[in-house]
Amino acid sequence: MAKAMKGGAVSESAPIYYEEMSKVAGKENDKQSITLIATDDAYNFGDYITLRSRTGHKPQVLTDRGAIIAERMAEMMDAKVGDTITVTDSSGTERKVRVDGITEMHIGHFMFMTSGGYKHVFGEQYQSNAYMVRLKNHETSNVESRSAKLIKLDGAKGIVQNTTSKKQVATIVDLPDQIMEVLILAAELLAMVILYNLTNLNVSERIRELPTIKVLGGLGVLVYRRLKTVDMLGALKSVE
Repeated sequence: MAKAMKGGAVSESAPIYYEEMSKVAGKENDKQSITLIATDDAYNFGDYITLRSRTGHKPQVLTDRGAIIAERMAEMMDAKVGDTITVTDSSGTERKVRVDGITEMHIGHFMFMTSGGYKHVFGEQYQSNAYMVRLKNHETSNVESRSAKLIKLDGAKGIVQNTTSKKQVATIVDLPDQIMEVLILAAELLAMVILYNLTNLNVSERIRELPTIKVLGGLGVLVYRRLKTVDMLGALKSVE
C-alpha cells in the first residue's frame, strides 16, 4: 500500500488516522456522522486540507490540546472555541474533546487532530490507518479511474473522494443563480405582456375619443404602431 502512494500518478501523500464517529444532535436530535482525521505531521497538513476561519480567513493551527472542528459541526453542537464537546467513537465509547478552533466547512462534520491530541483524548498510541493522496491530474475522470485501481490494492477498505463534496457545493451554489434567471425571464415576459395590453387598451380608447385620429385614416395606424414600439422599448429599458 505504501509503495502505491509514491510516484506515478500520485503527486504526494501523507499517512493519517481516519475514523467515523457520531453524535446525537441537530434539530431532529438524530445521529450525525462525524469524520475524524488525525495527523502526525501538522506542519504539512495544510498542503491537503486548508484550516481557516470563515471571517478573516485566519489560519487555524492544530495543537495537542484538542481538535479543530468544521463550522457546520460547531453550529450543530452549538460549540465555541474553548468548549468541550462529547462524541462517540466507532466502539461506542463517548470521548470528550476540547474545541481548539473552528474551520470554514459547510458540508459534512469533520474533526481534525494531531497525533498528540489523539493520544490525549483516546488514551492510545497514535497509529495511521489511511492515506491522504493528491493526484497530479485532478480531472474527475482521472480521479475515478485511479480510485478504481487503488481500491483493488491489498488492505484497501474504502476510498473517500472530495470530488463528490465539490459537486455538491457547486450544485448548491449554482441553484440560486438558476432560479433567479428563471424569475428574471418570467418578470420580463410579464412586463412585456402587461405593457402590450395596456398599449392596446390605451390606443383603442383614444381612437374612440379623438376624431383627429379617425380623420387621419392610414396615419392613425402609423401612430398606433409607433406607440406600441415606444412602449415596448420602455418596457425593455425598465427591466434593465
